[in-house]
Amino acid sequence: MNSTLARPREALRSARLSTILASWRAEIGVGIALVALIVYFSVTAPNFLSLANFSTLLTQTSVVAIIAVGMTMVIIAGEIDLSVGATVGLAGTVMSLLVIKLGWSPITASALAVGIAVLIGAFIGSLRVIWAIPSFITTLGLLSALRGIAFYISDGLTIGPMPPAFDSLWYGTVLGIPMPVALMAITIAIGWLVLTQLRFGRHIYAVGGNPVTAARYGVPVRAIRIAVFVIVQVLAAIGGIMLVSRLNSGSATVGEHVELDVIAAVIVGGTSLSGGYGRLIGTVLGVMFVAVLRNGMVLAGIDPIVFLIAQGLVIILAVWWSMLRRQRSRADGVI
Repeated sequence: MNSTLARPREALRSARLSTILASWRAEIGVGIALVALIVYFSVTAPNFLSLANFSTLLTQTSVVAIIAVGMTMVIIAGEIDLSVGATVGLAGTVMSLLVIKLGWSPITASALAVGIAVLIGAFIGSLRVIWAIPSFITTLGLLSALRGIAFYISDGLTIGPMPPAFDSLWYGTVLGIPMPVALMAITIAIGWLVLTQLRFGRHIYAVGGNPVTAARYGVPVRAIRIAVFVIVQVLAAIGGIMLVSRLNSGSATVGEHVELDVIAAVIVGGTSLSGGYGRLIGTVLGVMFVAVLRNGMVLAGIDPIVFLIAQGLVIILAVWWSMLRRQRSRADGVI
């Protein structure tokens, strides 16, 4: 009798485990790929497997990781933002101009730069919800326009040097942890809290999954769409300010191709371009995968152009795998 009852229980546990593993398929996959990449470069790249290198890798990756938190929300909501790299350059340029040319304090100048990012995000979101202009088109246009504005207001020049105390934003430490790494950890923690514990996060998933159904259940679809663009733009501006501290100057060229690194990390991490699915832990793994790939290739003496080729192929493969996984998950009833 007990043996007869135990079999259905074991079958139920096995089914539950299979369902859990299926739902985490993307994160498990990128985790295994990351470990394989680390093992490979540990053998082929000199000095790769060292504490100093990993500390540098985390610090240099912090800006991409911070922006990727916001991009994860945008893509889960079924949208995309290609303009974040240009916002990085514009925010840094504006902030540097105000400090160097007008004598503003770095805090006040940074606040204005972030305020501009809020307006940019609200502009993108408004075009999307009022006139139904796809975010891909709007942000592709802004990618060029914002970069052009940065060049125009700076006359194409590098603006600096910044006040000496400002370098602590990049080179300072908190409890022995590099400031950029601390800011990255705080941003990731807040992003995880928003997506997993707050109603706002559940609304983001609902909007990306099915905006029509979400609206019927009272989800403020328009407000959510605008909000995610504002969030990612603000994080891009913060990233731009951090890079001003790192470089001790602002330049319109800063942040070029950052959008590729950010989007690659989010997609590699398993967030679906179709919207409605994604986890921040996957994004973090994706950020580390892209960072390790770049870092390892540099230490191995591989031409940087090869990294761009590899990054493009990784994005294509990740999108293909994402679509295939989503089809299988729907068939299995997981998504």
